[in-house]
Amino acid sequence: MSFLDKFPSNPSPEETLAQLQRFLGRNSSLQPASSSAMSNNKGIKGKIKKSTIPEELSMQDLTHLGMWLIRHLPVSRDSVFEFISSTYSQFVKEYIIQQQGNVSSCTDDDLKLLDDIHEAFLTFLKANGEIWAPILSTWTLHLLGQLSKDYSHQIAFTHGAQLQNVNDTIRFWMGSKAIQSLMDLTARCLTCRDHANADTFISALIDTSTIHSPRFDWVVAHVGNTYPQTIVSQVLNLGFQHFSVNSPMASVKLNSVRAILEHLVGTHAKEVQQAFDQTIQQGLTDNSLNMVILYVMTMCSNSMPLLDVLMDTVFPRLNEETLLKLRTIVPKWIQIHFGGREVAAVALVTHLIMKSSRGPRALEILMKGCKEWVPPIGIYARTLLDHFIAEASSMFYGSDSPRKGLATNFPAFPAMKDNSSIIINFLTDTDPQIARAAKQFVKILSMYDGAAVGVKAICHYLNHSTDDVHRWHMVDLIAMLEMKYSNLLTDTLQILAIRSSNSDKAKISDKLRKWDNILKLVKSERETKIKLPIRQKMSVVLQENLWILTPLMDVRKLGFCLDEAGIVIEILSKLPELKNNSKFGTRLALQRHLVEFLFKVLALPASSNPTQKVKNVTNVSKLLYELAENPAIQNDSLRSLVQYSLYPECKQLFMKRVIGNPKLNYSAFDYDCIDPTGSGHSDNEFQRGKFSMYVSLMEENQSRSSVLNIAGSHATTFHSGKLLKNGIKNWSAMPKVVITENEDAYLNFELFLYVLMNVCMAVPSGGNVGEGFDVGLSVKDVGQVVSVEAMKKVALLLVEIVSPDVMFNGLPWPEEEFSKVQVERDLQIRRAFEDHPYLWDLLELVANHCPSLCYCSVLLRALMATLMAHWTSCQEAPAKNSPNQLEWTIRLLQIMRTGQLIPPPLCYIGQVVHELKSHEVLALLKDVWSYMKMNIPVPTIFIRKDAKSNRFIRNPEFSKVDVIYTEKLRLAILNNIDRLGYLYPKLFPVQQTVKISVNFQPILMKFCPELIAATSSRALIWPPKASNGL
Repeated sequence: MSFLDKFPSNPSPEETLAQLQRFLGRNSSLQPASSSAMSNNKGIKGKIKKSTIPEELSMQDLTHLGMWLIRHLPVSRDSVFEFISSTYSQFVKEYIIQQQGNVSSCTDDDLKLLDDIHEAFLTFLKANGEIWAPILSTWTLHLLGQLSKDYSHQIAFTHGAQLQNVNDTIRFWMGSKAIQSLMDLTARCLTCRDHANADTFISALIDTSTIHSPRFDWVVAHVGNTYPQTIVSQVLNLGFQHFSVNSPMASVKLNSVRAILEHLVGTHAKEVQQAFDQTIQQGLTDNSLNMVILYVMTMCSNSMPLLDVLMDTVFPRLNEETLLKLRTIVPKWIQIHFGGREVAAVALVTHLIMKSSRGPRALEILMKGCKEWVPPIGIYARTLLDHFIAEASSMFYGSDSPRKGLATNFPAFPAMKDNSSIIINFLTDTDPQIARAAKQFVKILSMYDGAAVGVKAICHYLNHSTDDVHRWHMVDLIAMLEMKYSNLLTDTLQILAIRSSNSDKAKISDKLRKWDNILKLVKSERETKIKLPIRQKMSVVLQENLWILTPLMDVRKLGFCLDEAGIVIEILSKLPELKNNSKFGTRLALQRHLVEFLFKVLALPASSNPTQKVKNVTNVSKLLYELAENPAIQNDSLRSLVQYSLYPECKQLFMKRVIGNPKLNYSAFDYDCIDPTGSGHSDNEFQRGKFSMYVSLMEENQSRSSVLNIAGSHATTFHSGKLLKNGIKNWSAMPKVVITENEDAYLNFELFLYVLMNVCMAVPSGGNVGEGFDVGLSVKDVGQVVSVEAMKKVALLLVEIVSPDVMFNGLPWPEEEFSKVQVERDLQIRRAFEDHPYLWDLLELVANHCPSLCYCSVLLRALMATLMAHWTSCQEAPAKNSPNQLEWTIRLLQIMRTGQLIPPPLCYIGQVVHELKSHEVLALLKDVWSYMKMNIPVPTIFIRKDAKSNRFIRNPEFSKVDVIYTEKLRLAILNNIDRLGYLYPKLFPVQQTVKISVNFQPILMKFCPELIAATSSRALIWPPKASNGL
């Protein structure tokens, strides 16, 4: 302090008294300046009257003298503080004048004087803080209180609209340099390390606050940042003293306490929470302080920041023990503070929840308490919950405030939106009151902030609903929200599908529950007895958004769930007119996924759940039937079904015996060589000699003819192995054969045929029923029979897939010798039938729907050519020695008979070949070949059975068989008359009269009595001609 150097550093008593007289003499003339004097003088100094004593002191010298006296003469402190207080007051006044828009008379010299005062006090604190801190803090606090009181009205008049809270008030006051100086001195006193006793300061602060409150609240709030815990506790106690006695100043004091704590809670929320916790603990333990809890609730009711802190303090204490204590305290509150009106107390708690952003957490505690708390407390919780619902509904539906204003006045609304999951979790609660309350909150929030909360709620209902009560709550919610949000169900469906695709690790039961609920909702919409109050039906939404569900049925997708896809397919099967509200591309993708899903279902063992397996196949069949009404989709469906059935990984579904080693390829004849019982061999032992693909060709040739090796001649060896770098592959080193029985082969194929037939029975759209349908038939009648056009496509697909060549696939049968040119193709076709035995069943299916078998002519030719080649190689042997080839021959002839390609009696050859020799079978097959060559199997030889029928039969005009094709058959029967005589009169009815020798009659009587009985009254007709039928 350089200005103190002009005064004695160690003055004598006489020097000190003289300086005091100088100060008092000058100070005694200090009076408020008149308006004229203020107008004629400039600055702060000109506003103080000049002294009448001879010595003239400037304002700066007088201030310096006062600072010297306050240090060296303690008795003069009151006078010096009074003088300095007037100086600070004049600076504040000039600041307010400046804020009002007027010109301030404060100069730079005046501001320098303020700096000198501030510097002097800081020097005193630094030199002896233990003494000066209490003195200066008391003076600064009283001066701040006086200044706040003196200028509060003037500030409120000019700046009241801008000063809405304590923070605004602090910013306004701290704009004055004089106030900054006083607040800095106050803070230095508190932070002075030598000032150990802070109670004196706190006492002075509270006393001043009591005198000048609420104008002094901004000082308390600002200073409270230094000692927040002490300030908060003292402020709370001060407010409670007025509240407990219900004094006239109680409301004013509550506002002051609230304003101070609001300012402190921003930076010292932890200290405020601790003070609240201590106060509540005192109220619960001390009977004399029961009202303190109500005091804190009332004080925080209009302060959102304090209310959030109070909620955070109360939530951990909400247990049964605390609530039982409150049960004894609350009646006193109602009697004393609310005039005996219990509703007022409930309204206060409801108001606290609505005003707090912790509203969702409070609701969660209430809803849990309704079930968990003991009956008296639980009943109170239910009452409070009902009151809160009513209050929230009234505020939302009855408020004229816009959405933004509602969020500002009641923070619980935006808080519940941001924490909607807390409320949504109670939608499926077992307690009906809680479930209804949660649904009502969801309605309010959805109306308040859009459809997002409603969509989440519906997703929760679908994911967790386990009874019809919850589903009806969901229906009610949809009916309420769909009036405002038309895409509510569409958005819900998209979210469910996306979550299903991404939730690979979710439990199967959780993934299925939502689709099961949707299925029940769709079924309810179809029932006429139950009328749902929903305008936009779930079935319509599913039809319009079929593309959302299609990926769930993709078996190739990672995380595919078969059970989930099964329920989704069942849902789609319940939808009416699926084809009308979806795009063609979506339906085509759905059809392909359905075919893939079908084979996935067929691969499941029926023993696990046969009913579910059949149910899934039935649903797939129904959907494919409906989708196949589009001709393009029908074509693709048939192609996919036939093609998939012949894939290597799918063929084992329809075969009774399956080889476990996929690297080994066996034919159907090899299966017959396998001993399923394993008799004579160890289990799964590889038996090389029993399999045609492992028999040595050289050994086979040597067994049929003698071989003489001549020296010097070339020897050629044919082998069935594979040439490798190290030589011929050793077949004996192949892994063991593992044969497993497929018990579901028959069921799988029956289900496959069921689906295939349903696709073939689909009625093409647009009224065009297609080729082969009678235009006189109704659509309903046509839908019950198989489309001939569809079955024709199946036949063409079989030819396309099975036949490896595109040439010579026509309908005509060539000369028998020409078949040698096509031997490779014929062998490949035969191999296909060996690898896929169920191709015979598909051929039989085609044969049952004339004239579709005509288009499979190439397959029939190939099979017959290979069979004829076999019978040629074993002329004298009985046909029974080749059971597999004999079975194939009989089945081929039976299929041609069913398809009406060969008329009687040729169609009955299959009934006699088992008793014939190989050369006789060959001769009969050549007759059939010759007949087919001369009578080309074309669809034009078939006519309708009747005018209104969809069945076709062979035209009788093309059913006559020339005797040249039946003579060998007749002779073969005669050669085996002892075994086949009973068939003769059926195959060759008597038409010509011939004289039978007496020697031949006993033979006929013995082996063919039917023939003699038929001609007992006349001569025998011999030889008979071919007839048109039996």
